[in-house]
Amino acid sequence: KAKHKVVAIDYGAKRNILRSLASAGCEITVLPATSSADEVLEHNPEGVFLSNGPGDPAATGEYAVPMIKQLLNDTSLPIFGICLGHQMLALALGAKTIKMSHGHHGANHPVKEHSTGKVEITSMNHGFAVDAQTLPDGVEETHVSLFDGSNCGIRMINRPVFSVQHHPEASPGPQDSFYLSIFKLSCLRRVIKATEI
Repeated sequence: KAKHKVVAIDYGAKRNILRSLASAGCEITVLPATSSADEVLEHNPEGVFLSNGPGDPAATGEYAVPMIKQLLNDTSLPIFGICLGHQMLALALGAKTIKMSHGHHGANHPVKEHSTGKVEITSMNHGFAVDAQTLPDGVEETHVSLFDGSNCGIRMINRPVFSVQHHPEASPGPQDSFYLSIFKLSCLRRVIKATEI
């Protein structure tokens, strides 16, 4: 079975999410958080994964955001981020992050998906959140916390670029396979389009 080549940017990734990507049919190349866009593209990926990790998004963003911006500007690659990767993507798209008065930690955090109205029970570990009020045109909020209304997901409207604040691989139920399947499908569509040229 053909595997989709995915570069995972490691901001402190847990092995579980990398294992989940591999189980979803992705061939993973893990690169350090400080990697440049050129270093990412050297691997000719079909998609880019922005991992979870600890810390202040502003500090990580000093080196992560320029790389993500270049990928957004110079390629049409599918990009999927979780947790800190979600915040890095939002910053690269022009949004801002805010420090939460009460962070989200542990399991059983209810999150609502706007498009379906479905509620997912998620696992989270973060003290910062994306400020949905600062999302630029062309980017929409996809998920919101039912605890405090904070942002829990975004996507670009016309591109396969999306992210969630929670840890899908640690959440109970089928959410992990759902998000990874969407990412895999995005990679597949990109491959199909490339072969049609």
